[in-house]
Amino acid sequence: MKTWQKVGLATLLVLVVFSIRIYFLWKERHEPMVQKPQQQQQMLTDDDIVTPRKLYIDDLKSAKVLVGKTIWVQAGFELDYFPYAGHSVNFAHKVGVLPSVQALEIKDIALAKAPASIASRIPLGDKQVYAVFEMPGDPRQYATAIGSMQGTDSTYYCDDIFYYDDPHQMYKHWPADVWQAVDQHQPKPGMNELEVAMALGVIQQSDSSSYGNRTVHYDAGGKQWNVSFQHDKATSVQAQ
Repeated sequence: MKTWQKVGLATLLVLVVFSIRIYFLWKERHEPMVQKPQQQQQMLTDDDIVTPRKLYIDDLKSAKVLVGKTIWVQAGFELDYFPYAGHSVNFAHKVGVLPSVQALEIKDIALAKAPASIASRIPLGDKQVYAVFEMPGDPRQYATAIGSMQGTDSTYYCDDIFYYDDPHQMYKHWPADVWQAVDQHQPKPGMNELEVAMALGVIQQSDSSSYGNRTVHYDAGGKQWNVSFQHDKATSVQAQ
């Protein structure tokens, strides 16, 4: 093949490829646009936008910021509490467990060595850190563990076990009858899973992770409950 023929053939191939590319560009621009289905975004509820305040308490000094303040129990039916008098925790006479949303007026932060026989959800460590408090209408003082000290290390659980703002105001969008059920720790059909947990506390068991569509067993200070949910509404409430 002569040189001019080779050049002509190469030029022809380039023109063919260029023409094909032009055709597909034209076709792409003139065909109806197919819109990809958009993923439906889940709408946030009023409950979702509530963010409990954190204080990031991590030592004895920062824990003392609670003294003189009223806080509320978030870890309902989980925290043991004891009589407190004469700067001493009376471990021999446990009063009970603090119910959900209980208001506590903090009077002091104290250190105490808990007996090894105490079954505490807060690690015993070398010493435990206690919040000394009064409850509204009760002049007696009590103490509940909020942290532990082991050697030079300390761990505090305040942000996980307390609300620093009144939950009645945080969740003021809840109807009055729901708050009445929460305060009385008596769940009822129609309440969502968060409302029931606020009433019955954090000691829960369920065979499903499908929040709002499952049956949950609650231990509310020794009283057992089974609550079934569908579409995040309680459909069956049974006390055992």
